Amino acid sequence: MKDQTIALAAVYQSAIMAHELANSGAVRDPKSWEVSLSSLYKIEANSTEDIFNHDMSGLALGFNTLIKSFNKDSYYINVIKYTITLLSLASKLQQRPDMMEVIGRGLNDSKILQHKDEPLNSAVIGKLAQIYSKTISQMQPRVIVAGQPFHLKDPATTEKIRAILLAGIRAAILWRQVGGTQLQLLFKRKVYIEEAKTLLRA
Repeated sequence: MKDQTIALAAVYQSAIMAHELANSGAVRDPKSWEVSLSSLYKIEANSTEDIFNHDMSGLALGFNTLIKSFNKDSYYINVIKYTITLLSLASKLQQRPDMMEVIGRGLNDSKILQHKDEPLNSAVIGKLAQIYSKTISQMQPRVIVAGQPFHLKDPATTEKIRAILLAGIRAAILWRQVGGTQLQLLFKRKVYIEEAKTLLRA
């Protein structure tokens, strides 16, 4: 369950950061932001941990969000909705090789925009948001992010939300690839919680 918990925590991490952006216009933990977005470029990784730089502290936000969500903390209602929708979209996306190809090409193109001192600059974020809009946004169900109108109307913030949701899709696909299923979300919550706690202590 270790690999599944890491991948699922990464989905939750993307969901909570989309929530933060929509409500405050910023993410609280820059390291979580960097780890999640950087995972989009780890295509040929040797392990699940390799995708996240073998540094589980970069997924601490995700582990904590997973634990609190599974314990039915009311603050995370929208985050849970986003996570469930991302998992559903990932399942459908795996049946759309055409969409997967578009995403792959887009990610490859975005590498040209990366700077050595700032790989996740605004141009890259804009490109990732564009990839999301051209692919995931065209599928059902759509991720409807709730938040403060002021932030949701800000182009830079909406680009960041789409970019982090794209990272969430990548994590959701990974979760399925390592054996994650909807039934496990229902019947193995305690196992996920205990594994997340173990990984937080690592």
